[in-house]
Amino acid sequence: MAGAYTTFDVNSNKIEIDDNDARDFWLKNFQENSTISTQTFAEAMLKRYPNANKKVVNVLCKHIICCSGDGNKKDVSSQEFDKFVRRFGPFENCIENAQKVFFNAIPRKDGESEYQLVRWYHGYLEDCKKSILDNPDKYLVREPREKERWHLLTVEYSKSFMKDGKKLLSRNKKHLMIKRKNGKEILYVWNTKKINPKTGQPVKNGHPDINVALTEMTSKREPINSLMWHAVENQSLYQAASYEYD
Repeated sequence: MAGAYTTFDVNSNKIEIDDNDARDFWLKNFQENSTISTQTFAEAMLKRYPNANKKVVNVLCKHIICCSGDGNKKDVSSQEFDKFVRRFGPFENCIENAQKVFFNAIPRKDGESEYQLVRWYHGYLEDCKKSILDNPDKYLVREPREKERWHLLTVEYSKSFMKDGKKLLSRNKKHLMIKRKNGKEILYVWNTKKINPKTGQPVKNGHPDINVALTEMTSKREPINSLMWHAVENQSLYQAASYEYD
């Protein structure tokens, strides 16, 4: 397909992907290439999940799996793919699990659903201070600075308060932990304001719905709309990332 490209990392002797099915998928489609184009990756994923919603798969491949809100990013690494499957796997269910997190289902009259990207996910951000302070009492979710920390998402928001007659803003950062209940069900866990008197540590709370977790973590704040959301829901990125197959 015109425009597709593949790069090869000559220093990479081994593709390290924890999930065996995901590793087999990568090696079958991309061999020992450690980085491939988002277009090539999306083609393979759409063929692997033929019954999945095409918009969902395309947006996941274009932005979520490579954790980037940057429309100019054109590749996906095996490390990013491994991180995604660790979060939302097993591989067989990773698209379905990720869809529940990153997309809102909107019922249509014909009984089907349209899927809209969530507003709050911003991917990797070099600096989110301005965005936080320009949007008082709103929140965003971004990737942690340490890219290998697959089990965490970072939640940031500003909080307005009065001091000496002046309205001021404070910047708050929390971590949302991705864990497994009984080794299977995905659970989103966060520290509450309550302190365990026996341990002196914050009491943790968890919920299988990430939107419930974010609502409680942020005290029902509204999200800051990401650039990714603006682009995808305006159709520009989706149309650019759409691939058709016979």
